[in-house]
Amino acid sequence: MVREGLRRIWGMTYLASRWIIRQPLWLIQGFAITIGFFVLLYAWGGRAGVNNFVIGAVVAGMWGVGINLVGQDIGWYRLMKLYDMFVATELTPTHFILGVFLSSMVFEATTLAAYLPIALAFGAVRQLITALAVGLVELTLATFLGLVVAMRVSAATNVSSVTNTLSSMLQVLPPVYYPAYLLPGAVKYAVMAVPTAAAAELARQLSGLGASVPMIVPLASLCTWVIGAFLAANKVVRWGMA
Repeated sequence: MVREGLRRIWGMTYLASRWIIRQPLWLIQGFAITIGFFVLLYAWGGRAGVNNFVIGAVVAGMWGVGINLVGQDIGWYRLMKLYDMFVATELTPTHFILGVFLSSMVFEATTLAAYLPIALAFGAVRQLITALAVGLVELTLATFLGLVVAMRVSAATNVSSVTNTLSSMLQVLPPVYYPAYLLPGAVKYAVMAVPTAAAAELARQLSGLGASVPMIVPLASLCTWVIGAFLAANKVVRWGMA
């Protein structure tokens, strides 16, 4: 039973990852953007800038994979009527979602190839490990939200416009690549309601980069988002005649 499930997940992953052969320039683009952010933050803050880059790159990358890539893949399957074809097979929703998710993780692996040597060279390995651990929680949340968007947007052609906006705005505007303590007192508490800001703040505190707000604030925010997104995704994802 387990072997059969793994086989189905692998099959879905294989089908969903064919874009790597046809459009490998997307991977180069992700790598180049990562290096660009590193140069900017290193020029801005030196060693401190590198620490913030590592935190921000992981948090932003995990968020983008979950809400943008997974959401767009499923939106594309809806548009091309492939979603209905998958529903008619022996795949379960879990097999389908895991397959799409694993194929999308190639992007994160590519950016990891960029910031891993940077973390090693500048002594930011602790920040990298901590950000990856927190990022897995954030990634789960983003995947749930990507599912909600992909299934709730009535016109599948509009999915990418919604997910791209949510992805880019919540990666750049909130304190993800920069610490929240740079914001005014009340504002730094308010932005903890943004999941990417909460994840970045939590990663900074756990890796020893200082605290902008009490740890319970970003922790409570992130947990609330995960639970809410899971409930929403469970409500909108329908399989077969359900």
